[in-house]
Amino acid sequence: MSTTVRVTPADYAPPLMVNRFRAMAMVVGAVCSIIAIIWAFLDVRLFLQGWIVGYMFWLGLTLGSLALLMLQYTTSGNWGILGRRFWEAATKTLPFMFLLWLPLVFGMKYVYPWVNMSPDELVKDRHDLWLNPKLFIVRGCVYFAIWMFWAWRLQGWSRREERGEATPQRFISIQNFSGAGIVVYALTITFASVDWVMSLNPMWWSTVWGMLFMVGECLTTFAFTIFCLARFAQTEPLKPVVKTEHYHDYGKLMFTFVVLWAYLSFSQWIVIWQGNITEEIRWYLDRVHGHWKIVATLLIFFHFVLPFAIMLSRNLKRQPRKLVRMAIWILIVRIVDLFWLVQPSFGHPSVVVHGQQLAPIGLPVVLMNIVNVLAIGGIWLSIFWWQLSKRSLLPVYDSHFMEMLESKHG
Repeated sequence: MSTTVRVTPADYAPPLMVNRFRAMAMVVGAVCSIIAIIWAFLDVRLFLQGWIVGYMFWLGLTLGSLALLMLQYTTSGNWGILGRRFWEAATKTLPFMFLLWLPLVFGMKYVYPWVNMSPDELVKDRHDLWLNPKLFIVRGCVYFAIWMFWAWRLQGWSRREERGEATPQRFISIQNFSGAGIVVYALTITFASVDWVMSLNPMWWSTVWGMLFMVGECLTTFAFTIFCLARFAQTEPLKPVVKTEHYHDYGKLMFTFVVLWAYLSFSQWIVIWQGNITEEIRWYLDRVHGHWKIVATLLIFFHFVLPFAIMLSRNLKRQPRKLVRMAIWILIVRIVDLFWLVQPSFGHPSVVVHGQQLAPIGLPVVLMNIVNVLAIGGIWLSIFWWQLSKRSLLPVYDSHFMEMLESKHG
């Protein structure tokens, strides 16, 4: 016979170590930001080329959190209750990510070749309807306005719920709102990924490009959630709550998105390769010659084969330490994947293979990307920990909260 225990948000207040995490992240972000700014004055082109990789990684974590938050509301699944506060804190970084998008706006001529191309050099419809600076800026503002509106509405519901003002009737409206938001997210991230990454190669296109980014963002978010969950489960108040089954649930979801990423990546490759259209295969040729061939091969093994083989084990997904190591590994290879998608687009005249100019993997290129990832990440994480410290770690007034506790404890 179960006994109902009355809990309040204060019972799940964040531990003091959140403030320590925030301070550490701020120091890393500040130091790397100073280095990045100095580098920007010395070589603005190299700085912006590396900026895209770091920016898309942390934006992906932000939007992936928004997507999983909407998915949890839509399905009302117990699996998402432990992750909700992490995802809500992550979505509150959207205004910050908008500010970090502005360097790409002001420096677009240094990274997007279509800015410096005449209309005659592009397909007319692409120039008139898509690849021009004014529409690039307008669309970007629209994307962020939509993302911030959905995040604001969901955060408002969360605050109302924490005050004990939520009702089942009101939840239906937020559930429908979240369902519609998933569709809107799919559309906006597809267009945004085309604008900010695909257009680095203005003559190339792929119909699964947006889905690759959606899956990659959710995969990144699941990995980050596992890391956070394991870290907080070592102390109160989550220590008695987080059980082996929770890790198993998130491990299975991370495994699913690893497989989905591989499926979409292979589908894109096989369709383009069999089509054998010059404008399409050139994109892959740039990424399978020289040093990039090594990166491509490593991605196959380290982004899919190795995680797939290891996470097939049910036992591993139930061991926090091993699962966290795999989550950290996934976060690293996600950065490498973005590096492989972005950096070869910037051709260098001194590197020519089969008559094609390829971007070299030089030490300055690698260092600039690492510095930007750490600069953006340090500040992003400091905001994340700050927002996380302002709320309870669990939504105790969620209608499924007690059910989640009883199902795992029982």
